[in-house]
Amino acid sequence: MEENECFNDFEIKLMDIVNQSHQLGDPYSDRRIKQKIMRSLPDRFESKVTALEENSGYKDMKPSEVIGRLLAYESRKGPISTPTKKQKGIALKTSKDEKEEKKVDSDEDLALFVKRFNKVMKFRRALGQKVKI
Repeated sequence: MEENECFNDFEIKLMDIVNQSHQLGDPYSDRRIKQKIMRSLPDRFESKVTALEENSGYKDMKPSEVIGRLLAYESRKGPISTPTKKQKGIALKTSKDEKEEKKVDSDEDLALFVKRFNKVMKFRRALGQKVKI
C-alpha cells in the first residue's frame, strides 16, 4: 500500500490478488491474508496494527473483520494528510537570435529617429520656417 493511497483502494487490489490466486488453484489461508494486510500497511496505521495484533481474538478474526476495523479506523482518522513535497521545476536557458536582436535594435533606432524628426519639425513649424521634405 502506498502512503497516499486510501485503504479501500488497497483492499480492492488485495481482494483481486486473492481471487486470482484462488482461481489458479493456490488459495491463500485467512492467516496469510491477514499477514499480508498487516505487513503492507503504511506508518499511519502502525498504532491500529499493534492494537489488532495484541488483541486476544486476533487469531480467530477473519480477514473481512480486520479489513472492516481498518476501514473504520481510517474513516475516523479523517482524510489522508500527506506533507506537500517540493516540486521540481524546469530551468530553461534562453538564446537570442542575432537577426532578431538586430531587428529589435534597428526598430528602436528607427523609432528614436522618427521621434527626433517629429520634434525638429514641430520646432521649425513653431518658428514659422517652411518645411521642405
